[in-house]
Amino acid sequence: GESYELCVTNQLEAEITLPKRSDKKLHESPFDLYKILRTNNPAPFSAFMNFYNKDDDDSSDASASLSICCSSPERFLSVKQDPQHENFVVESKPIKGTIARYIGDEGESESSDMVKTINDRIMQELRDSTKDQAENLMIVDLLRNDLGRVCEVGSVHVPYLMNIESYATVHQMVSTVRGNLDGNTSNAIDVIEACFPGGSMTGAPKQRTMEILNEIEEGVSRGPYSGCLGYISLNGCMDMNIIIRSAILTPIPNTDDSMECWKASIGCGGAITALSDSNDEYDEMLLKSRIVRHSISQWAAAQH
Repeated sequence: GESYELCVTNQLEAEITLPKRSDKKLHESPFDLYKILRTNNPAPFSAFMNFYNKDDDDSSDASASLSICCSSPERFLSVKQDPQHENFVVESKPIKGTIARYIGDEGESESSDMVKTINDRIMQELRDSTKDQAENLMIVDLLRNDLGRVCEVGSVHVPYLMNIESYATVHQMVSTVRGNLDGNTSNAIDVIEACFPGGSMTGAPKQRTMEILNEIEEGVSRGPYSGCLGYISLNGCMDMNIIIRSAILTPIPNTDDSMECWKASIGCGGAITALSDSNDEYDEMLLKSRIVRHSISQWAAAQH
C-alpha cells in the first residue's frame, strides 16, 4: 500500500566488436548508429550527444567516453513564450500506455484499408484499457502537482487527456499538462528542479516509489536512461525529452588496433500496478526495446 504505480526498468547490454574503418574516425561510429535509429524510428524528441573526457576533443580520433543515441517520442518539459499574453507556458506530455502498431505484410501499403482498419482496432484496444488509463491518470495527477509548484495558482490544466498517438512501431497513450509559469519566482531551471525525474519513469507517489525502485533494481544506476536531454535557451525557453527508446554506447578498451569495441546498453521497462500481468509486462519491455535492438544489429552488420 505504499505505491500506486512502480515504473520498473531493466538494462539490456551487449558487447559489440567492429572493424575500424580508415574513412571514419572512431568517435563517428555512435553517430552512424543514431542515423540508423532515427531512420527506423522517427520520433519528435530524438537527440544525439557525445560526452568526452576533459583531455579529449571531437576533432581527435578518440572515442567519446559516452554516447547517447536517442529516438524518444516523449516530451518531459517545455517552456515557451505565449506571444499573445507575453507569459511563459510550461508543458509536459507524459506517455503511459504502449501497444504494437500493425505494420502490414511485406509489400502491403501502410495506407491500405486493411492496415488502417487493424490499427484502428488496436488503437481502440489501447484507449479502452483500464490498466493503461489508470497508469496515465496517476502520472497526470503527479505532474499537475509538480507543475503546481512553479506555475501560477489555478493555471495548471489538462487540455488533452489520454490521446492516442501513433509512431513508426507503436501506438501510445499520451496526455498533455500545461500551466503558466510564475515568472516572479520561477524559471526553466526551477521547472526542472520541481519535476525531475519525470513521473512517467518513476510512478506515484514519487519519493517513496523511487525508494522502492532502488531496492527492486538493486541500486543499479539507470545511467542517462529515464533522464532528460534537450536545451535551455538564453531567452528563457526550454525543451527536454525523456531519454527512452535509446542506446547508450561506451567504448571498451582493446589491444587490437584494427578493431573497435563498444558496450551498448538499452534501458526498458514498464509500469507495475495491481492490474499488471508479469507476461504482459515482459512482452511490453521487449516491444519498447525492439526497434533499438534491431537498429544496433543493423549498425553492427553494416560495419563488416
